[in-house]
Amino acid sequence: MPSNKVIGTVVIGAAAYLMRNKKTREKTMSQIKSLATPETIDKVKSQLQSITKSKTSNASAQ
Repeated sequence: MPSNKVIGTVVIGAAAYLMRNKKTREKTMSQIKSLATPETIDKVKSQLQSITKSKTSNASAQ
């Protein structure tokens, strides 16, 4: 699994690219808006909650 430093570097690089390139920025934002439906958001939230709960229960069991 990649480290937080690698993930942070990739995120910063992507953000810098999007800030420079207006056409790419607009295209990316429109794609994100089309994906971010209320149903999708609820599905992601429930998956994150289940992962968090399973990690918490695993940590308390040890």
